[in-house]
Amino acid sequence: MVLFQGGNAQGKSNLLEALYILAIAKSPRASADREMVRWQVPPDDAHAQVSAVVQRAGGDVRVQIDFLASAPEAPDVSGDGGEGDTQRSDPHGSKAPPVQKHLKVNGVPRRTSELIGEINAVMFSASDLDLVLGPPVMRRRYMDILISQIDRHYLRSLQRYQRVVSQRNHLLKTVREGRAHRGELDFWDEELAETGGYIMSRRAATVVTLSQQAGAIHRELTGNGEGLELVFRPSVEAVSSESEEDMGQALKRSLEQGRDREVAQGFTVCGPHRDDLQMVLDNMDAGAYASRGQCRTVVLAMKLAEAGYLRDQRGQEPILLLDDVLSELDGARRAHVLERTLQYQQCFITTADAAQIDEGYLSRMSRYAISRGRAEPV
Repeated sequence: MVLFQGGNAQGKSNLLEALYILAIAKSPRASADREMVRWQVPPDDAHAQVSAVVQRAGGDVRVQIDFLASAPEAPDVSGDGGEGDTQRSDPHGSKAPPVQKHLKVNGVPRRTSELIGEINAVMFSASDLDLVLGPPVMRRRYMDILISQIDRHYLRSLQRYQRVVSQRNHLLKTVREGRAHRGELDFWDEELAETGGYIMSRRAATVVTLSQQAGAIHRELTGNGEGLELVFRPSVEAVSSESEEDMGQALKRSLEQGRDREVAQGFTVCGPHRDDLQMVLDNMDAGAYASRGQCRTVVLAMKLAEAGYLRDQRGQEPILLLDDVLSELDGARRAHVLERTLQYQQCFITTADAAQIDEGYLSRMSRYAISRGRAEPV
């Protein structure tokens, strides 16, 4: 375990954010890549880089991500169709140059789908309560990040699905305006059902396994006080099984049945982009009835289960990133989380108050003080 301690706004969260960016190629906090580069930097010099060397059984791997402004001559090889930001305004209202993101593995340019999985990581943060209390998009993102780290075909399917939905939505609007025939939707329905069926089947299978692990961990955290179950809620009607084919057929039926509504509204109303993940505590919806303390315990169980799932599926241990979460836990839960992290090869922890951590654990940590963006050994 590695502990980074220091006051607020000194750079502790930035460090863990940088590590997580190397795992998923996106920031867990920023909404746009432009936010990775300091606003005060002159446009011609706007550049940020994060890189790391990962030691693995098969040999070291160097992962590097560069955020470059004003570099139109450099091709964007990310392949996500959204890696380069559009122009944005800085906090003072002036226009900031667009940013291109470039990814490399061992010095060789890679697409996002080729980089994700090189480093596996699980991040815990105070904002994780949104997993339970926030909108469905937060829970879909949780499923997508987890599955993408073990299944590159899933990530490519997500990218293709987003493009298909965009094309289909455009066609729905033209049909509504009388500039296209409804029969033209048949082709896009097939495309959507094929890609969406795979996404939903992978989500369903993953949640079943994750629920078993999260339920067991939750019982440990609560002393067998409450039962936790994770339930995948697809946006399609009842499905006979979780197979890719059945999921695809169910989606196709839903699209056919909802065509009049979709034409009237001008957008696709069912599919993986409308799925949800439900957390159930003792047969009650945690999002509706659980206290903040209960929600925090649910999230801890889910994150620890995520780490175990990645380890089982990948055959190598993920890096754990705990961003100022220990201070929100009571002593018993704090000890349980730390005992769990000891089972992994590497865990980075941030805290503003190291005194809250028992000396028995502190003595086993490599400790660094963070001040104004610099780390010094303690």
